[in-house]
Amino acid sequence: MSDRASAVRRAVAPVARDTVQDRVYAELGDALICGRLQPGQPLTIRDLAAAFDTSVMPVREALRRLIAEKALEGQAQRSVRVPAMTPERLADLRRTRLLIEGHAAELAAAHVTPALLAALTAADAAYTTAAETGDADAELLCNQRFHFTLYDACGSPSLLAIIRSLWLQSGPYIRTAVERHSDRHKPSQRGTRGSFHTKIVAALRKGDVAAVRRALEADLSWAFDLLDSRG
Repeated sequence: MSDRASAVRRAVAPVARDTVQDRVYAELGDALICGRLQPGQPLTIRDLAAAFDTSVMPVREALRRLIAEKALEGQAQRSVRVPAMTPERLADLRRTRLLIEGHAAELAAAHVTPALLAALTAADAAYTTAAETGDADAELLCNQRFHFTLYDACGSPSLLAIIRSLWLQSGPYIRTAVERHSDRHKPSQRGTRGSFHTKIVAALRKGDVAAVRRALEADLSWAFDLLDSRG
């Protein structure tokens, strides 16, 4: 097996054949959001079909959907790639995420319940623990859990669809930032990124919508700041 095919196998898992098309799409989406597929990484339909242990048809359809969502780029000879990390792309994603996710957080602040606060507090604790261990996969999954718990409360399926698309596009770059941060800091310092989540929850408890958005924007910005500083 080629090195490229081996890399794909490590990033995704085979899926059952009963709902192949949707599960291939979901698995590729998770691999992108968690950054298991790297910026600029090439993918072929054949390699992916082998990794998923399925035919090429569901893979082709999943790739078509992800290309339409700007999470992947079509290439020659039936291949695709994860878009490369460029200053222009990072700046565009940063602006858009601050705008869209900031608005979703503001809407969510109008629907605070004890159950929501409890769920966010639990997600915050899990995130901090994962960050301190240096487990990037666990950290990114816990971060996703926290944010989408918050965004679900905004009550807008349209916003949620846009946010998911932005996370598909951003995931490989955010993974790079997480790994760089972990390399630079001791375990006791890695969980400090969770302070953004704590501030979001505190602002929600107070009903301070402006503070919720400020904390959310600070949370989204740290990764882009780190990438800007390191290139």
